[in-house]
Amino acid sequence: MRSRSIIDDPVWLGFLTFTPTLLIQLFHESEHVMQMLEKYVWHWRTFPGLLGQWFDFEWIHFLYNGALWVALLATWIIYRNNPRIWRPSALAASALSFVVIFQGYHWFEHWTRMVQYYLGNPKPPGILGQVISVLELHFLFGTIVTIAMLLAYGGFQPWRHLSLPIFMPARLGEEQAESATQ
Repeated sequence: MRSRSIIDDPVWLGFLTFTPTLLIQLFHESEHVMQMLEKYVWHWRTFPGLLGQWFDFEWIHFLYNGALWVALLATWIIYRNNPRIWRPSALAASALSFVVIFQGYHWFEHWTRMVQYYLGNPKPPGILGQVISVLELHFLFGTIVTIAMLLAYGGFQPWRHLSLPIFMPARLGEEQAESATQ
């Protein structure tokens, strides 16, 4: 029996790209929710979130949002090259396309903030941060990204298309019969 690697199986590759990306973004969004609680419910003077006291550096935001964009772009490419790997859903496909573009802009905001920071602004606003508070802006950005990712993930239901030989003995038997004839 010939075994396939995950890289050769777009169903698994898509699942293993999209699922951890969504889970990490959900945790990241919880950071933004915590900051909103700290500011508007508990009326703290600073809003570090859960991990901000250790990780609130501009370059970390830049790297995180860039990595998120790359992971979403990889998910989109896997899906576009293999549109039948998940449940058909126009809403999910639109949400995934939207979030790739939107997260690209979000990363560009952080790139702009990095430039402003290295040009001497210790609290860089970015582009839209000159119009709206940076804290609220990035809460809004994170919420939009999270909702779009949840719409895409829930619409595609990638977990339903995984074939696990332990749960699908008929499929395993078909693969064994196919390999025996080769």
